[in-house]
Formats: sequence, structure tokens, C-alpha cells
Amino acid sequence: MENRTYIIGRQGHIRLFDKTTSSKHAELVILDNALYLTDLDSTNGTFLMEQGRRKRFSEGYIDMNQTLAFGEHVCSVRELVARAQIV
Repeated sequence: MENRTYIIGRQGHIRLFDKTTSSKHAELVILDNALYLTDLDSTNGTFLMEQGRRKRFSEGYIDMNQTLAFGEHVCSVRELVARAQIV
């Protein structure tokens, strides 16, 4: 993977079309095959999905097998990374 920084949200590099997602909801940094996600003080929060439950997430390393929620929008980390690579 290429070292890059992406903004996730309604107006970000990785666009999520959901009214519960902020225009600049979170930042995904890909650096040396590590993934670091930071919530950008979004209105409806960023969450890790663990066993069907939402766990609030502010910042930290994530892996490809995790599922995230940005507001009510749920997606896999794999989906985000795939969408980032075509931007």
C-alpha cells in the first residue's frame, strides 16, 4: 500500500453518503502497511463494531478485518482501503 492520508466523510477523499456522517468525519493514514484512524470530532462519532456492539473510537491503529461505523454508516476496513486505492 502507498503511504497516504485520506479524509473520510460526506466531503472527503473517501465519500460516505449518509446524513449521519460528518462532511469530514475521520482521517485514515496508511503508513508502511499500518492503518491509523482518527475521528475528527464528528457529530455522530466513529465506532468499532465488536460482536454486534458499537464501541466508541477516537483514534488508534486498526486492521483490515475490523468493521467500523461512521455515524450510522457501517463498513469494513477492507472496503475503505479499496475505495482509497481508486481515489
